[in-house]
Amino acid sequence: MLDDQNVRDGTDVNWFESDFTMKHYFHRYLPHLTEWGEERLIHLGAYAAGPMNQRANYTDRDGAPKLIRYDREGKEINEIWYNEGYLTTVGDCFEMGVVGWRYREDVPEKIPFFYTQLMHMLMSEAETGFTCPVALTMSVAFVLEKFGSETQKRQYLTRLASMERQTVMQGATFLTEIQGGSDVGATGTKAVKNGRHYLLTGEKWFASNCDAGVSIALARTGDQPGTKGLSLFLLPNRLENGEKNRISIRRLKDKLGVRAVASGELILDQAVGFLIGEENQGFRYMAEALNVSRMCTATGALGISRRAFLEATIYASKRQAFGRAITEYPMVRQTLLDMIVDIELTWALIAQMMLMFDRVHTKGEETEENVILLRLLLAMSKYRASEHAVKHAKEALELHGGNGYIEEYVTPRLLRDAQVNTVWEGTSNIMVLEVVKILSKEAKGNRGEKSALLHDIESILAKVTLPSLQAEVELLRKQSADVNEHIRSVLTANPVEQNAYARLLLNELVDLYCCAHLLEEAQYSIREHGSDRLAKLAQYAIQRTYRPEVYGIGKNNFPAIDLYDQAVCYTK
Repeated sequence: MLDDQNVRDGTDVNWFESDFTMKHYFHRYLPHLTEWGEERLIHLGAYAAGPMNQRANYTDRDGAPKLIRYDREGKEINEIWYNEGYLTTVGDCFEMGVVGWRYREDVPEKIPFFYTQLMHMLMSEAETGFTCPVALTMSVAFVLEKFGSETQKRQYLTRLASMERQTVMQGATFLTEIQGGSDVGATGTKAVKNGRHYLLTGEKWFASNCDAGVSIALARTGDQPGTKGLSLFLLPNRLENGEKNRISIRRLKDKLGVRAVASGELILDQAVGFLIGEENQGFRYMAEALNVSRMCTATGALGISRRAFLEATIYASKRQAFGRAITEYPMVRQTLLDMIVDIELTWALIAQMMLMFDRVHTKGEETEENVILLRLLLAMSKYRASEHAVKHAKEALELHGGNGYIEEYVTPRLLRDAQVNTVWEGTSNIMVLEVVKILSKEAKGNRGEKSALLHDIESILAKVTLPSLQAEVELLRKQSADVNEHIRSVLTANPVEQNAYARLLLNELVDLYCCAHLLEEAQYSIREHGSDRLAKLAQYAIQRTYRPEVYGIGKNNFPAIDLYDQAVCYTK
């Protein structure tokens, strides 16, 4: 049970030990890492709620990075100043192994992304801007792991994966250009071969962690248009002779949120780059980097939702209005109930996404069906978690009343930081189009048979056999049949209709997938722990989604009253 009466705010609790949902998924899916990994998560839960959060407050308000163009003698240096708290915190994050554990040999097994994403999520509850350099470094390391030459791995991957702040080399991805945005095929940066390397010339419009030690960038190596003409290059910040590479920062972005990380506009003026893999395969390689970044965006957004819920619950339990704690009012209870139900549903989705990421990229089960499922789950997770983080940050702010709008509280920063997740690494609309594109390609390959996603849903429903959950299973099976017809309808529609219906279809897919998997998690919780909390939340979520009329006026059905203590306060 969460004891919110003896704490001042969310920073007075350990963010791992108090997160019973995270602990459920850790113990279910990574039980073999309990002895090795749980104490590390507990330590990180205290660190993120303490020093990391304190430095985040300062960095956001008073210590944002600054571009230093010239030194005191007038020499152009084009460097970024960071406050000491930022440098200390990012160094701590790397030393805790969010990137590095995957590449160590002194571990029980190859550490899965599922574990390091739990670490990333806890850090994101403090500050997304602090975790951005970690996520980008993870992306660059992963690309080199999969596609880099042995020389590139030896020279760069070992440093990207270092768990010592003195030797770690941070990574970045230079993708966005002003004329392209999400249209990567419009990339205009040119790469010309020059001996053993290439010279890159062009501009990158939005590059976060833009002074990283090594970056990957897309550039065009010939005249072939679109994404097929793009190659991927490794750009060190400094060359082997110690000279700075010809990458200059024109200016830093003045952003709404995530102010801790330096995002800049870059000019590449014959910058030295080393080809990764083969020419004209750059888009495929960069897609793998984006997959890691989208995974991190999803888990980071879920971290913001969790922090928003924690702060709102604690504040509301203490806030008195009209002679009563506001948690005694059904409207407040309903808001908190819906927040935690959203979080549980999103967890059910993101857990499966992380498991599939590891099946494909850690266990080597890279079948066509698994790859399709992974791409769908990544887009679905990034979409839903990002949208919900904004919603939950807004609701937490509102439950704080006027205080929620004051910068001394964390809620304004949560709302500002949450909004970026709907934009970077592909907007929500791009995630919608990505899902339709994947479904369309899949349908052509399997001659119109059901999507692997629906097979997954039907398979998981078949495993839910408890009699008390059968009414919900049957309801979801009927919804699955409807969604299958909607997929066919959208995929065969003309382009205008397809675009108009695409977001509706994605919401249907996400709702169905989340409800089905939360129902299975509920059955597990009943059988293994004797707890029906998740079962009640799953049943409420399914009714809320598919039969909202049961909660209509005059129905005398009040979930905010009936479920609040068990759902929000985690009573048995």
